[in-house]
Amino acid sequence: MADASTNGDHRDRNPIVIGLLLLLTGLLLNYLFERHNIFKVWENSVYPISWADIFYPPACVFLCLTGFALVLGGVMRRPTIRQLRPYVLAVAIPLTILHTLFTFGMQFVATGADRLGECPGLDQAASSSNVIPESKQRPGHPAVGCALERRGMFLSYYNDVIVLGVTDAAAQERVVAAVAENFRQAHTHPVQVVFFERENWATRQLKNGANFGTSRGPNKLIRIVNIG
Repeated sequence: MADASTNGDHRDRNPIVIGLLLLLTGLLLNYLFERHNIFKVWENSVYPISWADIFYPPACVFLCLTGFALVLGGVMRRPTIRQLRPYVLAVAIPLTILHTLFTFGMQFVATGADRLGECPGLDQAASSSNVIPESKQRPGHPAVGCALERRGMFLSYYNDVIVLGVTDAAAQERVVAAVAENFRQAHTHPVQVVFFERENWATRQLKNGANFGTSRGPNKLIRIVNIG
């Protein structure tokens, strides 16, 4: 009789334990991939944002929702995960799809513009290193730019600082140190500093000698440094 009671309690605890593990796993993976990625998935890519940034938020959301549903089912005294499986999938899959659609929508609506007002200070800090060459697109200004981005399943804000034409490692460290100092003093959102090999802008010249428009050509990603 005691053994049956013990086995019943063990089955009751299984959904809660497994649910908590899934929930913690989803949160941990989101933390690692969002800005503190120890595997450096996107740093080895030719683009600042890699395939991982597309797939990991839905995966983390699904793990967290599945874990939450299992914990909730265990608290409601559902004895086994097999009995909970249909309810878990009915909750986790639709909500994950909705979250994914919402995330893609927010990437188009709420990124790019400096809605936080932190970019001017970051631009100035990077420029104060005095190692960034003059911009071809904006003569008289350093080849640096800043935009607001969002990442991860919580759509966390971070500032994306683009530096063009700084290839020397020591010079890059001067830029990173200046931006990091501004991050600490101004208490900005996390910053991602992206170094490209050069400012690759092409200008079309008309027959009369006038220049007509510019366009960005292919560029080589050198380094990405995450601050914060």
